[in-house]
Amino acid sequence: MWHYKNLGDAMFADAELAKIKQLAMATNAPLYVKYYAKSGLHCEVLLYFSPHYQSLAALLGATCCKAPNLDELTVL
Repeated sequence: MWHYKNLGDAMFADAELAKIKQLAMATNAPLYVKYYAKSGLHCEVLLYFSPHYQSLAALLGATCCKAPNLDELTVL
């Protein structure tokens, strides 16, 4: 099952993204990121965890979701 976590405003998400990437480095499976603009100039960062990362997703309080369209995501 896929999971996602909203990291909030893109201007402030870099530190948390780096921390999560460090936690995930023990495996070769990719994490995925989507930069999502709700309205105006502000952009939010959504981090997607493949089923391979279920335990990390649970540790970080990520929310279950259906599989995202990988064409809309960037590999972290």
